[in-house]
Amino acid sequence: MIQKLKKTYSLTDQGAKEVFIGILTSTLHNISILFPTVLLFLVVSALLSHYWQDTPDAPNLFFYWGIALLVAGVIYLIYRLNYSKTYQSAYKESANTRISLAEKLRKLPLSYFGKKDLSDLTSTLMNDTSVLEQSLSGDVPSLFGGLLSSILVIALLFFFNWQLALALFSTLPIAFGLFLLSFKISDGINWKNRNAKLAVSDGLQEFFDNMKLMHASEKAEEYRTDLENKVQKVVKTSMLYEVAVGIFICLSYNILRIGLVLVMVVGANLLANGVISIYTFLLFLFVASQVYDPLTTIIFRAGEFFHSLVSAARIREIEEYPSQEGDANIRLNTFDIVFDHVSFAYNEGQEVLRNVTFTAKQGQTTALVGPSGCGKSTISRLACRFWDIPKGKVLIDGKDINKIDPETLLQYFSIVFQDVVLFNDTIYNNIKIGKKDATETEIREAARLAQCEEFIEKLPDGYQTIIGENGKTLSGGERQRISIARAFLKDAPIILLDEATASLDPENETLIQEAISRLVKDKTVLMIAHRLRSIENCDQIIVLNQGSISERGTHQELMQKDGLYRHMLELQKESSNWNLNTEGRI
Repeated sequence: MIQKLKKTYSLTDQGAKEVFIGILTSTLHNISILFPTVLLFLVVSALLSHYWQDTPDAPNLFFYWGIALLVAGVIYLIYRLNYSKTYQSAYKESANTRISLAEKLRKLPLSYFGKKDLSDLTSTLMNDTSVLEQSLSGDVPSLFGGLLSSILVIALLFFFNWQLALALFSTLPIAFGLFLLSFKISDGINWKNRNAKLAVSDGLQEFFDNMKLMHASEKAEEYRTDLENKVQKVVKTSMLYEVAVGIFICLSYNILRIGLVLVMVVGANLLANGVISIYTFLLFLFVASQVYDPLTTIIFRAGEFFHSLVSAARIREIEEYPSQEGDANIRLNTFDIVFDHVSFAYNEGQEVLRNVTFTAKQGQTTALVGPSGCGKSTISRLACRFWDIPKGKVLIDGKDINKIDPETLLQYFSIVFQDVVLFNDTIYNNIKIGKKDATETEIREAARLAQCEEFIEKLPDGYQTIIGENGKTLSGGERQRISIARAFLKDAPIILLDEATASLDPENETLIQEAISRLVKDKTVLMIAHRLRSIENCDQIIVLNQGSISERGTHQELMQKDGLYRHMLELQKESSNWNLNTEGRI
């Protein structure tokens, strides 16, 4: 059972043991709450014996009061133990689950994130783990604890009188049959409801991210209507789920309670025929009033339990997804990047790269150019193993990077992508991400090299200025320069620049190019740029077209070939002379 819990809810070994102990303590708690009923039966039996049979000695009520206090103390201790082994253990395991998921996500290939959106992953990390926490603290212990305690009580009552016990629990198979049927019916509805909620979450995130565009767009009303329809779908699927589960829960509950009526009928008949004593009949009546409570709890928690299985499945999907593995002890000494007949597709059957072979040499700058969608960014991402390569190899220092631990490999890379990611923190800490043990002098020098000093000094708190979520208080060029400063600070032997100067004005672009020239000595630089004038001095230019290499060489060599590179450069020069006259014509 422990292994089943561990697999279903993606628990740690300790967490699975704690949940199992919680089930046992919940079972013990369910049994303990029958103690007052048994004690009441003993008191009533003693009183009846005294008055009906005229026994000389009246029952000692103080003795029973003492027993009652003892029973209350035992129930309290069992409750405290049950609380500790259910709620507190569940909270700890929920925290462990969140940490485990974060660690797992850190080790997953980027191909996984291409299949998932941000709101979906956020929902799993926050909502699904919360549902799991609630289920492990209440639903799972109550359900299985109620089941175990009921089995024990049923066995005990059958020992006293099998006819009354059979009457009491004769409706149990029907009730649980309906319970299981409700699970089969509600499972599909539950998944539809979960997906509908995710669609609303996606829509809201998209709406907030594009708020400015929504206000300016003629389709804003159409978009809001679509969002309202998504919300209405959640309402419908939620109501359908509640109705589907609710009908079966109510039927199960009422059918189960028929057993109490059967006990009265069968018991009265057995008592009238002298088969049982009045005390046995009273015992069953007293116990019957309480024995259904754990079973009722199981039935009423069915909806939450079924819902938790969906969340558990979503968490399990992440936990079971294959991680990127590799040897963490491999060390690189030279840093030529060799693409050896590499082919790659994000989606099966749709190749983005076809048989790409080239070498980006250490101490040189290799530029990747070509039309949009030709595979430039894909090459840069494959170079640092953001995706695993299914066909061909990428080698660094003669070693296949698919066999190197991703985190070990990335220690040798400084990366500046077109899409800059900044944190809601100070400029100082955002730059320090490039090197966690960097000194203030090193951080300021990196900022100077990236041409950040001028705009940082104009900010209210300088380096200690909070820049907002993803650096929203900064311009695009300022955000890009902070990202470049990180790369300078890390000072890694391999540098990837994906449109690193895209958001810079011509003056700053020139300054950054000068800084990069100082940075790349004895390093391997792989850069992507649409502004071809910025790569004229590169040691090697790789021209891509539809996923294949169409040309390679220096700027002068490519200009002499009169191919795609020259054509692209001439188009850029021509577009730089375009202007809009006062009559609105180009």
